[in-house]
Amino acid sequence: AGAAQHFILIARTSDDARKGLSAFLFDADQPGWRIVRRIPIMGPEEHGGHCELEFDGLEIPDENRLMEVGDGLKLAQIRLGPARLTHCMRWLGLARRAMAVAVDYVGERSSFGQKLADREGVQWLLGDAAMQIEIGRLLTMRAAARLDQGDFARKEISMAKIVVSETLHKVVDTALQLNGARGYSKDTPLEWIYRYARQARLVDGASEVHKMVLARYLMDQGDAFWQWDDADAPRKALV
Repeated sequence: AGAAQHFILIARTSDDARKGLSAFLFDADQPGWRIVRRIPIMGPEEHGGHCELEFDGLEIPDENRLMEVGDGLKLAQIRLGPARLTHCMRWLGLARRAMAVAVDYVGERSSFGQKLADREGVQWLLGDAAMQIEIGRLLTMRAAARLDQGDFARKEISMAKIVVSETLHKVVDTALQLNGARGYSKDTPLEWIYRYARQARLVDGASEVHKMVLARYLMDQGDAFWQWDDADAPRKALV
């Protein structure tokens, strides 16, 4: 909000449980609103930060309404699916960056006459982290493929969002642990990624919310929950 020129405002226009919100577009130069404060956060600040806004007399003409009256929730949901996958892509990149820092370090660092990379415990940590990143990549690509086919892919997106967000947190914690005091310092990007990673399990739906979504699909679909449709058949044949 601190840097945007164009804003989407979602306002309550009725008491309808599903059609009670409408979306409007307004410009930062319009009167009737102000930034009260920029909210300090735990992780790195991006894109103008997170701001608390106050509205007092802002008027938006109906021609600046997005979609139909009552479609505010629908507009938000249309945006959220692809946005969650772009988060997953960025988080996978951060996880791989954290692993690269860890791999370089354990390949050079010796402890009690042995390279860290040669220690079985370290290898377990690296192998598990690499596997979790690859699982996240596969889930993200599957969800993207479903979107590409015109499906909302809500189930697949929820799975990807849960796994990738929790993988990032676990992987960067592993990388920081393997780097020891060096990882805790600001000599590497690990402490930055570590603070950034904590928000991944919150933004665009907390992990618990997405698990509730999956549970509802499972209860509604039964065994069909596990089925891949015909459009997935070529990929399934290659597995």
